[in-house]
Amino acid sequence: MMDVSRHPTFLALQQIIHDASDAIMEIYQKADLGVEHKSDDSPVTAADIAANRIIMAGLKALTPDIPILSEEAVVDFEERKDWQQLWVVDPLDGTKEFIKRNGEFSINIALVADGAPILGIVFLPTTREGYFGVTTEWQGIEPCAIKWHDDDIENISVREPREPLVAMTSRSHGPALPQDLKETLKEAYEQVRELPKGSSIKGCRIAEGIADLHLRRGPTSEWDTAAQQAIIEAAGGMLVAPSGKPFRYNQRDTLLNGHFIVAGPEVAPVILDWYQQREDD
Repeated sequence: MMDVSRHPTFLALQQIIHDASDAIMEIYQKADLGVEHKSDDSPVTAADIAANRIIMAGLKALTPDIPILSEEAVVDFEERKDWQQLWVVDPLDGTKEFIKRNGEFSINIALVADGAPILGIVFLPTTREGYFGVTTEWQGIEPCAIKWHDDDIENISVREPREPLVAMTSRSHGPALPQDLKETLKEAYEQVRELPKGSSIKGCRIAEGIADLHLRRGPTSEWDTAAQQAIIEAAGGMLVAPSGKPFRYNQRDTLLNGHFIVAGPEVAPVILDWYQQREDD
């Protein structure tokens, strides 16, 4: 079996995301980030646009037969509803963090097949950390979850829970863990530590075994979660709705996600039970 780090498709995706990162960081160093606002009042910067241009061109060259859905190139459902495969792209996840210049933003690229994310690649431009996961064989790449930093590449997996239990929380989209959930978690794990971060960094930290869970109750879109879901699942974890079902993509007119949970297989049932009890009450 070919080492994934030498596979030409992985290398091509890595180059695309590195090129997009370089464009983002060039703008990040400027005084003027080119901030504008979309119709929904969410911010967009010159870096979002530059990275999107690079990623779109790179993916079209790599896989000309696979269409692309991007936050900066939204396609109507009537056009995309019959797409069996598609790339789902967020060229700059964590735009608010980018504007705040706190370094907590990422680039997300996912491949979706029949609604399921089967490949994900996430890159953190400020730290030069990359994450890659494949849940099913694709173009000769076997299922795997890896992290790279410069020339160092390692296999990653979710960890068994330990003390303290680390909960990733949102930097800009609170709230933090509900107090009653924290008390529920403390029944099984005495110490619970909350660690705020922006963008898909939260899911990647769980995939690599640094943290244990993330509960998201604020708004997200499909391009925010698809790539990290593939990585998390490839690493042995799960990204699921409160029902326990994994997210599926390009299945509805809306691109908005509902609430979701990211965790390993031991912690997730505790949170799902907490959700069920809230609904029963």
